[in-house]
Amino acid sequence: MDLITLVDRLLRDRPALYDMVQKRERLRLLCGRLLLIFCVTTAVYGAVMGGFRCLHPAYFFSDFELVVSDHDPIRGKVAALALDTRTVYTHTLPLPEGTYGTVRFNLSEPSEPYEVYYVGEAKGYGEIVLSPSSMLSETALWRLPLIVAVKTPLLFLLTLLICSLALYVINLVLGLRLHFLPTMALALSALTGTGVVLAGAAPIAALFTIVTESYHFMKMFHVVVFAAAGLFGVRILWEGMIRMQASDGGGERARSVGLRVRLVLLAWLFLYAFVGAQLAWTLKPFLGTPYLPATPPFRLDRGNIFVSTLGSAGQLRRD
Repeated sequence: MDLITLVDRLLRDRPALYDMVQKRERLRLLCGRLLLIFCVTTAVYGAVMGGFRCLHPAYFFSDFELVVSDHDPIRGKVAALALDTRTVYTHTLPLPEGTYGTVRFNLSEPSEPYEVYYVGEAKGYGEIVLSPSSMLSETALWRLPLIVAVKTPLLFLLTLLICSLALYVINLVLGLRLHFLPTMALALSALTGTGVVLAGAAPIAALFTIVTESYHFMKMFHVVVFAAAGLFGVRILWEGMIRMQASDGGGERARSVGLRVRLVLLAWLFLYAFVGAQLAWTLKPFLGTPYLPATPPFRLDRGNIFVSTLGSAGQLRRD
């Protein structure tokens, strides 16, 4: 079976695929091909996701808080950013001209303070000139799409590796009799289906990546796309478990197995989504770092994805 035929079976003829898993027909070969398709499709979507930083290197300063002596902190929106002169133009007027201080950006996830060299007014906008030591340019932006193209399939595979034993034990505890290798083959089929949907959504993601400058919008966009692709993967897993259990135990078992499969599937879905979401936070950035002028391959820090996503949803609503 070639790769195109395997993708076609995932989309249109999944019963034949489930039969191969149940009968363990060339199971290792099947898993290898599923893994290859999965890595390619998710890498394509990851490259599109990582391209956002390349196309919008100066969008990351959205709002600010200026701290100056003898004044209350001043908050406002960023209108534009000139990287070459390290100048931030703002909509907030008037600003205290000639006053030195510090400024933070992106207040939903505040940046480190930048030293201010000059504050004034230019052509109807507030003008905040950062100190010469402030590095606001980034070289080799082309590396981020390549890094994210690797990190995206790695995210799913690491999550499956971390959860695989727990998922198998849940299957046994709740009364199903799936063996380990067929269970992992079904899980890999579900991941591959998820990857195929992500690859199909890649052109849409590329369009919004080009025309949209809102970091928080793109963050929520990718969350929705990953959720939709994940639901298709869950459907593949559900159908496979139902088919294997029904054919394994006769008519009476086929009528009673639905509830146990639902319980197993819900437990799997909760565990995989919970671990995968936090692992995505650990492997960040995927879109780029919202306030650092240089984007590291990894940015390990405290916190969790759930708080960050709620913060982005709130910021998108305020914008």
